[in-house]
Amino acid sequence: MSKVDNLDAPTGWLKDPHDKWAIHFDFKRLTHEKMSTDFTIDMWGVVPSGKPMKFKSRRKVTKEESLKTWNQLLSSNWVEFDFDKHMTA
Repeated sequence: MSKVDNLDAPTGWLKDPHDKWAIHFDFKRLTHEKMSTDFTIDMWGVVPSGKPMKFKSRRKVTKEESLKTWNQLLSSNWVEFDFDKHMTA
C-alpha cells in the first residue's frame, strides 16, 4: 500500500476483480510543505482498454474513513493497480 508521509493512509488506485470499476484514493495538498488531512475517494468506470476513463463520483473523507474503505475493498478481492503507469505506456 502506498503511504502519505506521516499520515499512514492509502493513496493510489484499486481495481475491482471484474475490471469494471476503479477507485482512486488521494489527499488534498495545500502547499508543498503542508498537507491537509482531507482525503478523496473517486470512483471511475473502466473502459475495455483497461483505463479508468468514465468518472462516476467523488467522496470527501477523513483519513480513518479512507483507510477503512481501502481495507474493505482489499478484503473483497480488489487489487492495487498503477493506472498512471499503465496510462502512459
